[in-house]
Amino acid sequence: MSNPYLELDKKIVSEIYTSTEPMDNLKVLCDVHGSRFPGTPGDLGSVKYMVEKLKEYGIKDAYYEPFKIPGWKRGPAKLSITSPIKRDFDCISLPHSITGEVEAKLVWLAEGAVEVYEKRKEEIKDNIVMVSSANPPGAARSLHRTEKFMRSILAGAKGWIFMNQYPAYGPQTGGISPIVPSIGICYEDGMFLTRILERAGEVEVRIKTTDKNMNVTTYNVIGDVPGTLNSKEYVVVGSHYDGHDISQGAVDPASGAVVVLEIARVLSLIKKDLKRKVRGMCFGAEETGLFGSYAYTSMHSDDLENIRFMLNLDAGGGAGRKGVTLHDHPELEEFMKKAAQELKSPFPFGHRVGPYSDHWPFYLRGVPCGSGGDIEAARTTQGRGYGHSRYDTVDKVELENLWKAASNYSRFLLRVANSDKWVARRKTQNEIDEFIKKQGYNETVQLADKVKEYVKTWDEIHPDTIEWINRKGDW
Repeated sequence: MSNPYLELDKKIVSEIYTSTEPMDNLKVLCDVHGSRFPGTPGDLGSVKYMVEKLKEYGIKDAYYEPFKIPGWKRGPAKLSITSPIKRDFDCISLPHSITGEVEAKLVWLAEGAVEVYEKRKEEIKDNIVMVSSANPPGAARSLHRTEKFMRSILAGAKGWIFMNQYPAYGPQTGGISPIVPSIGICYEDGMFLTRILERAGEVEVRIKTTDKNMNVTTYNVIGDVPGTLNSKEYVVVGSHYDGHDISQGAVDPASGAVVVLEIARVLSLIKKDLKRKVRGMCFGAEETGLFGSYAYTSMHSDDLENIRFMLNLDAGGGAGRKGVTLHDHPELEEFMKKAAQELKSPFPFGHRVGPYSDHWPFYLRGVPCGSGGDIEAARTTQGRGYGHSRYDTVDKVELENLWKAASNYSRFLLRVANSDKWVARRKTQNEIDEFIKKQGYNETVQLADKVKEYVKTWDEIHPDTIEWINRKGDW
């Protein structure tokens, strides 16, 4: 089969594989600007750096767009057994935990399957729940941390402990809602607590948190590689750039952010052969609520109908094959097969949709979209490993994986932008609603509303919780 883009493919691949730009950028983002957590000096510093790099790559109109979100600042946290023994543990607050102190019985829910919260509601009420980050065996869908948290609150929990499922990686972080003191602990300490509970039958623990919830300003980075056609249609490729405050977030997400920068660089070199504009974006504040992508889809709502395709590269430069998971677009099958044949590189593709990354706000608006990665590996892989821990550092990222990602996705996006017979169909709102219901994600969305109504019945409500209950919109 002939490849109409062969000469451009050669130019793109040779340019990428003879450059260390993505690794050089990764080192600056992580070693100089740290976690890039929303509202920190490293947040704005990294954004300015990315804009300057895009301008250096010939994208003169690159800029960053500020917006305000519910932010959070970490304080010291403490976990102690108070009975039947006394012992303190290392722990970390979970983002958006409130300042508070609670002492109660420990209730261990293992992987936290959906049915366990109602079944053990009497045990949970007014006590402290501990749940593993692992997905429940046999679960039909991924059970996210936030759903386990919400179900615990609805069952009456007054404190929450999130145990990392992986040994030797320390506590795992991740955002929750500001309702009760909430912490993360390592696998080893969690297992110690379960053994004490099994032996003694009853364990009392105390959680103390000293965190601050407040509004902060964060940013989206935007840079356009222009197309040659006078067309409103454009293609989006994006990744969030913010990591969690305890980590460099090198794989998740910075490896994806530097791949976006590299795609912008190499496409700008062939822009005379690019028919439609490709917009590179680095989203802020994904880790604490997809705030950057929600902000973009809200602030640019009138322009969303012009997006031909959105490719999300969250952690896109990590290990694994560099394919695309389409978010329920079977009409693109033939296009994907042809692209895979032309790329001459492993390029797995398939269909699956989840609500936990920056493609989701676009999907909700009917924009055809997909995510980078290997769908075949994703079906058999669970959990984050060292992700969302302090060990997600630059040394975990291989330059070869950055090269593979930039090479495959640059050439894929070239084909998306240049296709004269683009068949991706925009979903209707009814189709989106029905799909969400079929997958059970509507339950996740409804949980927050149920929790808000439930918490309103409490005699004492923390000021941060009141602010969360009254908050309007997604960002």
